[in-house]
Amino acid sequence: MSTPGQNPAPGGSASANQFISALSTALAQADTSASATAQTLQLVHQARAAQLTRTAAALKATYGANDSRTVQAEAAVTAENAAVARIAAAHQQVSTPAPTVATGGWALHGRVFDAQLKPSAQLTVYLVDNSKAYQQQYGFAYTDATGYFLINYAPPAGQAAAAAPLFVAIANPRGEPVYLSASAFQPAVNGATYQNISLTATAATPLGDPPPEIRKVAIPPQATRPKPK
Repeated sequence: MSTPGQNPAPGGSASANQFISALSTALAQADTSASATAQTLQLVHQARAAQLTRTAAALKATYGANDSRTVQAEAAVTAENAAVARIAAAHQQVSTPAPTVATGGWALHGRVFDAQLKPSAQLTVYLVDNSKAYQQQYGFAYTDATGYFLINYAPPAGQAAAAAPLFVAIANPRGEPVYLSASAFQPAVNGATYQNISLTATAATPLGDPPPEIRKVAIPPQATRPKPK
């Protein structure tokens, strides 16, 4: 397992996260039409992806799947679809209202995506300290169908906000840890922090034994579990 704050977590995708973060920051710093701007940008790239898909199909039908022109065209389709997914993630971010936070408290919310930037549902998001011990006092959250999660912490009266470094961790529906943030999460007292988290294909490999407390809660209630295929 990696140690928080030293090396990138095996379950994280730095390039995808950086792309989403940069685009989201740019949109957030724009005017109140940021959401509409993101949606328009998404539609433009969707149209381009559709055009590239038609071109790739025509080349494949004419020259075959192994022709260099077909291969290049299909690679362009893959890249454009990835751009559409990243813009969609940024659009979701600027369109998501900040949760109400209790006085002296804070919130961490955002979305979890797989390696293809598709929403990852039924995962458990929680916080650990630098020794990977589950910080039960802050609670946990399940991701919904859009990958969204919300940890909203209201400290007991007279108690200060978190002082020790906290790291975001994610467990799969079997309670196995599949993600650990490389850098500490710094709560914004009286505010909310939004994070987009992109998992890589290696997230299928557990990062070790889960905290016993997370093992108990990470398996979602029967009513929320995905139906067997």
